[in-house]
Amino acid sequence: MAASSQLPLTYSFGSFVLDPSSGELRRNGTRLKLQEQPFQVLLKLLEKAGSLVTREELQSTLWVADTFVDFDTGLNSAIKRLREALGDSADVPRYIETIPRRGYRFIAPINGTLPQGVAATEKSANILTLARLVAAALALLLAAAAGAFAVWLRSPLPSPQITGSTQLTWDGLIKGGLRTDGKSLYFGERRGGQYSSFQLPLSGGTPTALDSSSLGFLPADISPDGSQLLFVPHKMYALRATLRIMDLASASVRDIPGIESRSVAWAPGNNLIFAQGADLFIAGQDGSARRKLLTAPGIIDSARFSPDGTRIRMSVIDELKFVGDLYEARADGSGLHELLPGWHSVPQECCGTWTADGRYYVFQSFQRGSSKIWILPDAQSSLRKPPPTPVLLTTEPLNFYSPAPSRDGKKLFVMASQPRAELVRYDSSARQFLPFLSGISAGDVEASPDTHSYLFVRYPQQSLWRSRADGSEQVQLTSPALRVALPHWSPQGDRIAFSAQKSGRAWNIFLLPSAGGAAEQITFGAVADLDPAWSPDGKSLAFGQASSPDAPVRHSIQLLNLENHTATPLPGSDGLCCPRWSPDGRYLAAEKDSSFDQILLYDFSAQKWRVAVKGIGALGYFAFTRDSKSLLFDSQEVPDPFIYKLRIADFSFVPIVSLKDVTRFYGPFGAWSGIAPDGSPLIIRDTSNQEIYALDWRLP
Repeated sequence: MAASSQLPLTYSFGSFVLDPSSGELRRNGTRLKLQEQPFQVLLKLLEKAGSLVTREELQSTLWVADTFVDFDTGLNSAIKRLREALGDSADVPRYIETIPRRGYRFIAPINGTLPQGVAATEKSANILTLARLVAAALALLLAAAAGAFAVWLRSPLPSPQITGSTQLTWDGLIKGGLRTDGKSLYFGERRGGQYSSFQLPLSGGTPTALDSSSLGFLPADISPDGSQLLFVPHKMYALRATLRIMDLASASVRDIPGIESRSVAWAPGNNLIFAQGADLFIAGQDGSARRKLLTAPGIIDSARFSPDGTRIRMSVIDELKFVGDLYEARADGSGLHELLPGWHSVPQECCGTWTADGRYYVFQSFQRGSSKIWILPDAQSSLRKPPPTPVLLTTEPLNFYSPAPSRDGKKLFVMASQPRAELVRYDSSARQFLPFLSGISAGDVEASPDTHSYLFVRYPQQSLWRSRADGSEQVQLTSPALRVALPHWSPQGDRIAFSAQKSGRAWNIFLLPSAGGAAEQITFGAVADLDPAWSPDGKSLAFGQASSPDAPVRHSIQLLNLENHTATPLPGSDGLCCPRWSPDGRYLAAEKDSSFDQILLYDFSAQKWRVAVKGIGALGYFAFTRDSKSLLFDSQEVPDPFIYKLRIADFSFVPIVSLKDVTRFYGPFGAWSGIAPDGSPLIIRDTSNQEIYALDWRLP
């Protein structure tokens, strides 16, 4: 390489040393591979360190006169390779500074001394360099911010999570319909035979009764301004019921004329949205301007408008198959679709509600025998991509129900319980209910014809078991794949008939050897076949068959010949369900399915029906005594429920014991009652411990 005159021995800058005589550039002692043109450019800049070296000077250094070449491109390429070797940057230079449209300057100290010219103009150079640094830093920050924002948009939101909990109630009683106005909690609580509505401070304490005239009513919704509370009656068997509104400031209550529903909520414009079976309507507070919005593929429950008023979400339920899915529609009722298609193979979701800001939708889901609370971020209220599926908020061992987000978004109020039941028998001499079969958590109990054994259904698993009369030698007869109800021994004691459901399918009738073995499905109704009752000769079964899943569900009584497996309807049984065959074969008892407030008897000899019981409110289960002379039955959802005894001879009945102060366990078909071999009543007492909790949560 050609060397300039009067060169110093070496040039030292940073971690580099350039030796003009050897033509080498080293970094920390290691020789770097640098082409001749970049080397010559660096040497020229070092010779005039601190001063401008024009592009023309560098051109004459690199190429002799009359050389035909693209000088600009060649020089730019040499500068680029030189900066790469030095690890330098044109935007934030440490060694070589670009002087726009003029040339370049070496700006770093050489042999420990700042170059002449750079020192003379240090202040201005520093200012310029600082400006360049700031500009470069801003450019980098903007680029980084843009990249980070793009990544942020593409990345899913962090998962919401529960961070703490506080128990707010301590009475253990069954509750329902939890709502909040931001100042208090409102809920229903079962005390004896009916629900009453209560108010509770957000911090917890002793609940206060809301309205003594509204026994049997549950809170349904609170107006957006927090001034009015909607009530809906808790009537287990009633599809529709008159609504009420309470003014929370004055505690005055009024009925809403023209609207009968058990699912109602506030709608935009101070209107009401309510369901009647599979139909959803909107109307004014006074019931005027009623308009149908949509028809769903099942019974609608928990319909709610989004806070911005653009959408409606609801549960759509098949009450006989015990399945329910979440649906969404536009505010005008159009575009109805599943909210979470395919999320669960057997959907059991319900009771959803939005947070006040509309960013999240909270609901409960029942899977694998447990009810949990889930949260679904709303894609329409965030620029970021929400998680593709709901996020689990609560875990076992407690079951969680009725989520109610606080209006400030800081807490989630829930009901939580661990279901437990106790089988009890009414002892008339002691005048109290005492544990039966050691108080097992079971119901649907029946003694074998010889009274040596019992059948029962364990709660809450709903599996079928058999035991000795003293409760010993308990044997499970069905697998967890079947959900069992209402088992009955055959008159000969060798077979068991029962209703059962495979997950998400219709209830049907099964037969099982009493000694155990494989269960045989003997009916295949598409909707529901329930309540098998043996004929005295054991050759036939009577059962209730639902003909339509739509509300109101209609039943009829079918007689199934077990020899040829043919079923025929019992004359005059349309609208009747729940058959019970008297042991002597003379009568068949059934219940009116539309209101469950009448028991009728069919006389096989006369071939006619007669009303045996009516006028005392909703009726529950019933069973013949072993001598066929009496029928025990109970009333439910009335202020003073009783167990009664009906005398078949004259249809007179008398109360046996009040159930007003008994908390009963509710299974899939209501609160069960039965009869012991000695004729004494059996019921299931609810020993669950249900309370209200405030959950602290973190919502991204």
